[in-house]
Amino acid sequence: MKPFTEYFMELNHKYDFTVRLAGCDMSSDMKSRMESALAMYVVESIGSFRRLPIQEHAEFPGMGPCEVHVVEVSLKYPTITDQLRRTLAEKLQMPAKSILVRTRLEEAHREPQPVAPKAKDGSLLNNPELAAESAQDLVGHARVSGMLKSLVSRKYEFAAKEETAAAMPDATGTTSPVGSHQNTIPSPVRGK
Repeated sequence: MKPFTEYFMELNHKYDFTVRLAGCDMSSDMKSRMESALAMYVVESIGSFRRLPIQEHAEFPGMGPCEVHVVEVSLKYPTITDQLRRTLAEKLQMPAKSILVRTRLEEAHREPQPVAPKAKDGSLLNNPELAAESAQDLVGHARVSGMLKSLVSRKYEFAAKEETAAAMPDATGTTSPVGSHQNTIPSPVRGK
C-alpha cells in the first residue's frame, strides 16, 4: 500500500505543456478562449503569449512565413499532446495543422530542424541554363543516339558459364522419383 504522501503528491501533480499557434489572430480575448477550451482538463495556469519572428518554421512546413505564438500551459488533469491539440483546434476553430503541442520535456530536448528547401518556381524549359550548347546534348536527338550507342556497347555477364552448364548430367529418360514409370488410371469397369 502506498503511503499518504505519495497519494498527496499525485493529487497535486501538474502537467505542463507548450502550445504553439501559427497564423492565428491574437485578439485580446485569446487567453480567455484558450482557458475555456482547456476547462475540461482543469487549468492550473496559462502563461503570457510570446510572439516569434515571422519566418518559415520547421514545425509548420506548409504554412510558409508566418507569425507563431508560444504559450506555456499547466493542467491538473492528465492528457496526451495529440488529444490536447485536437481539443484546441475544435474549440478555437483553427486548423489542426496550425497547432503544435509538446510537453515541457519534449520542448527542452527538441532539436532544431532545418527548413526544407523551396522548389524552383516556373518551368524548367524557360530556364536559361538549358540554352547553352552543352545543355542541348542532354536532351533531344543527340541524347537518344547516345543512349542507343551505350546500350549496344554494353556487355552482359551471366551467372552460369557454358562450362558449368555442360558439366551437369541430363536427367531425361530416368525413372520417376515416385517409383513408377506410368501412372495407373482406375478402370470404372473393374472397380479399382
